[in-house]
Amino acid sequence: MMSNTRVSMKKMTHQRNRVLLILTFFLFSGFAKAKMQNKDMWSFIRQLSASLKSLSVKNLTQFPLALTLETQNDYINVYQVNSVKLEDDASITDIELRVSKSSGGIAPFLSFSPDGKCTTRDDVRKQYPGVKLSDYPRGQSENEVTSYTSPPDLDGQVITFSFAVRNPDCLSKVIITAKK
Repeated sequence: MMSNTRVSMKKMTHQRNRVLLILTFFLFSGFAKAKMQNKDMWSFIRQLSASLKSLSVKNLTQFPLALTLETQNDYINVYQVNSVKLEDDASITDIELRVSKSSGGIAPFLSFSPDGKCTTRDDVRKQYPGVKLSDYPRGQSENEVTSYTSPPDLDGQVITFSFAVRNPDCLSKVIITAKK
């Protein structure tokens, strides 16, 4: 009778381990992407802005995209995210997230580049009418940008839209900073 109990317990442990393995596979194989509705860049920004407001190194699993730790130092972790294809045939590339290792440290910082579709200053102003000029080229490089930043929202979060000198008509980078 004792050996039957051992066999039964062994089977239950094996089944539980299999279920845990399957759940882990789904979690790390893109299941997190299901949290995102990638209609267009504007919905992408809204979703990620909301997720940044309470993000910390302790609750990264709540971030709607799968993260890969790229580098770290004593103060921050820098994560990379694979490119995201949007429903409007555009995509989001060069996604980088910086998160403080300590509570009360720097606020989360997310940057990305839109690709496959030209987003103009007028497009930005339609979505964020309060943007103001926050940076401009100083003639040093074609990599310099003209940037427009939104006013802080109720949580102090701002979004910066940058247009590079080499292609001044199309949006080149978006930065979302959750102010603390």
